[in-house]
Amino acid sequence: MTIRAGYVGLGIMGKALAKHLAPAGLPTTVRDLDEALVQELVETGAKPASSAREVAENADVIGICVPADAHVQAVMGGDDGILAGASEGTVVVVSSTVHPDTVDALAAEARPKGVAILEGPVAGGPVRAEAGDAFYMVAGDEAAFERAKPFFEASAGKILYCGELGNAAKLKLCLNVLTNLSFAAAQEGANLARALGLDIDLYTEGGQTTTMLNPLSMQYLVTQKAPKETLESDGFQAYMRGRMEIAQKDLSLALDLAGRSGVSMPFTGLGLQLAAKIYGVQDDRLR
Repeated sequence: MTIRAGYVGLGIMGKALAKHLAPAGLPTTVRDLDEALVQELVETGAKPASSAREVAENADVIGICVPADAHVQAVMGGDDGILAGASEGTVVVVSSTVHPDTVDALAAEARPKGVAILEGPVAGGPVRAEAGDAFYMVAGDEAAFERAKPFFEASAGKILYCGELGNAAKLKLCLNVLTNLSFAAAQEGANLARALGLDIDLYTEGGQTTTMLNPLSMQYLVTQKAPKETLESDGFQAYMRGRMEIAQKDLSLALDLAGRSGVSMPFTGLGLQLAAKIYGVQDDRLR
């Protein structure tokens, strides 16, 4: 039986994931505060909704990809939220990178309604997601995961089942530590290469040949080639500030888990303090 899909949150990652649902043959209903983003999905065959509740009323599996824990809680709760419109058997996939405690709380709230919560964070960046090659980390009830598989498969290059709820959030935060610190290393290597008079293409070719620079690091280094006026433009700065704020949120969550676990993460702490520098945000207060 064909499942009905829903999606709430059509930002950089959400839109890249949700755009594959309707073309894969899944009847799809979508919601975002930005109507222009909704219209982009309508052009792929999706139907617009006026609220998260309306999405839930028309979907069997619903994806959420909004910036942070508070946003996930907001679209789930309240009279216009997902839980208000979801019926028994609905599966909600949280693709936002959030604290494991947040997912546990959502699951406890959803369970009396017969609604299953799965974690489905994504790694690999929007380029892979756009290409239908997303790497999903999924955790939660295995039966719910099986019901939701067509939803994941529509945009997945690889799906890794991580076991009990909480494991996917933990894994994603560990990987985001690696991602952000690798960005910092890629940037410092590029800065040194330029200072030594080396062509940046020579640096990136060497990095790729040695596998030290992976495709995600290469996407990051595209900014190293942009003209100064582009890097300082309002549009670019707004975009990079958004990426920086997500990185700050993720590294803060990782440090919270490290503190609870008695693990020292000094480089992660430094990465959090230098996030503006890593992401090229021109704000002296943050550097």
